[in-house]
Amino acid sequence: MNESLCSILCGEDEWCFDSEGRSLKFNSDGTGELWCHTHFHYWIAVDLHWKSVEQAVTSATTTTTTRSTKSPQILGQLNLEITLLNQVPQVAQTFVPIPPVLNALTDTAFQPKLYRIRIEKGNFTEPCFAGSESPLRPRYALRLLFDRSPYPPREEWREPGGGPDSGQFWGHTEFVARDAPELEELGRAMNDPALLGVWDSCTVS
Repeated sequence: MNESLCSILCGEDEWCFDSEGRSLKFNSDGTGELWCHTHFHYWIAVDLHWKSVEQAVTSATTTTTTRSTKSPQILGQLNLEITLLNQVPQVAQTFVPIPPVLNALTDTAFQPKLYRIRIEKGNFTEPCFAGSESPLRPRYALRLLFDRSPYPPREEWREPGGGPDSGQFWGHTEFVARDAPELEELGRAMNDPALLGVWDSCTVS
């Protein structure tokens, strides 16, 4: 299960909070990238290292009582160690000029951190649109949930006032992948807050 989940984690081009620039990527060689781009502002663009540090917990032991046949399918959980690197991805090195606020983080932000993640299969919209009244938002077949955000907490930003405080990036714990337009015909997305209580919440446990 560990290898299987890692394969799913690395099999997507990116996991996104939104498709405009808040995303992360995991490569099979233990590298990856974390991006935080809002409108015309790049806040974070860093390489990262990651590894699975414990045996995965299978869906059989993490699934609680199902209250709806429309609940997401829990594929399993992993414990990851993620280390942000104080270097920009190669593609970002072409930015001229490099934004002055890019990666304005404290040294603590670049220390290894442990996370528990859960991967689910279902019908999801971009988390930034969850709760939107429009049913025509793009749909995705996979969801990645963190027990805490992979973005540095507020205290690890050198100048959190302004954009970071406005965006509250350290609250982003949900990401989606695998574009699946056909899921739009199935009604509301499973991560629509209006449906909480119909199935289990997205909290990683």
